[in-house]
Amino acid sequence: MKRLLIPIILSAALFIVSPVTLSLAGEGIVLTEDIQLKLGDAFMAEGEYYRAVTEYMKFRILFPGSRKGDYALYNIGMAYFRGDEHKKAADAFASVGERYGESALAPAACFYEGVSYVRLEMPDMAGKAFDRVVKLYPSSGYAPTALIGKSLLLLGERDISGCRNELERFLASYPDEPRVTNVRDAITLLDQKGDPPQKSRILAGAMSALIPGSGHIYAGHYGDGITSFFLNGLFIAGTVVAIRQENYAVAGIVGVIGTPFYLGNIYGAANAATKWNLAVRRDLQGKLAVTLDYHF
Repeated sequence: MKRLLIPIILSAALFIVSPVTLSLAGEGIVLTEDIQLKLGDAFMAEGEYYRAVTEYMKFRILFPGSRKGDYALYNIGMAYFRGDEHKKAADAFASVGERYGESALAPAACFYEGVSYVRLEMPDMAGKAFDRVVKLYPSSGYAPTALIGKSLLLLGERDISGCRNELERFLASYPDEPRVTNVRDAITLLDQKGDPPQKSRILAGAMSALIPGSGHIYAGHYGDGITSFFLNGLFIAGTVVAIRQENYAVAGIVGVIGTPFYLGNIYGAANAATKWNLAVRRDLQGKLAVTLDYHF
């Protein structure tokens, strides 16, 4: 049903549009800037993002000197963004700033360039884009949000002081912004829980080397620890019993089979510690994002 709306919208546009924007040449219809943009907008509204990109690109080819070039290029970026093509989205948004730096759409383009890089897990590039929003467009509505985004990025990189500095910068730069209370609450949360405890990968591995499974338990993976303890215990016990019975062939086979499980137990314990640290950090990030009422 949604697909049927596009031709209906376009047909209506062709009949409703004024003679100023639409004229006849022989038996054909002269394609104007407004008509071409309506094509892209219609596909965008229906979620046909790749078709929308095609129509906006056609606009830029057909009307290279148009004053609406920034609108078309921005919407190319937004169509890619909504279609989860975040690298293409970031490139398109960057082009808006490069070609139309004075456009009213430039602050939004720069901000969404940063968000695109967040989705690409490129925090350095995202941070630079957010910094440009604040530097080039400090009076825009996107600048305070960019500061919040930058603070969450720094928290993800375990830069607690950097995160706090960006929030303090928000308070100093935008004291009348509606989210000031949220930012103050976020700073309080950072002061209380900004330095969460960490589990050592080395210690977790060493513990499991001495007592299989103990490193997993240290890292909070109790089920994995118990399983590793009993599994490795069976292999060790089997090897010891075979040696005592002077059945060295069996002891060798059991030992060879059990070695990968023993080594995996050590490696798994180290990874469990890393996962525990990430979980703690993400939990703090989540709480901070809720407090700030912002999610990427």
